[in-house]
Amino acid sequence: MALSPYEETILDFVYIAEKQPELFTAKDRADLAQLVATLPEDVEEISNQIALWCESHPHILDAIFDLPVEESASLRAAGGRDTSLTGKESKDAIENTVRESIPPKNSNSPPPKTKSADDT
Repeated sequence: MALSPYEETILDFVYIAEKQPELFTAKDRADLAQLVATLPEDVEEISNQIALWCESHPHILDAIFDLPVEESASLRAAGGRDTSLTGKESKDAIENTVRESIPPKNSNSPPPKTKSADDT
């Protein structure tokens, strides 16, 4: 079953975010987190909002446009999806990608150790 252009936009965006996270600056990630917080559970609307977001982040849009057809097609090939994405699946995929790419604001990790005279 062929996916709609809306589903393709969402899958391509998630693919770029997962495979090329270095393209996303800290500001991009913060902007994206704000967007995700407001996404509805409608595939067409999610796709439209992602497309608008990408227009204001041209380096991300360029990466999506530069995605080789083979890679893009592999997301939807016989071994890929055989059913349409639901709005919830689309939103969840983007939320998960954002969550995995943005470090937590309140990290409880201990500060790095400094060398003391005893360590030498």
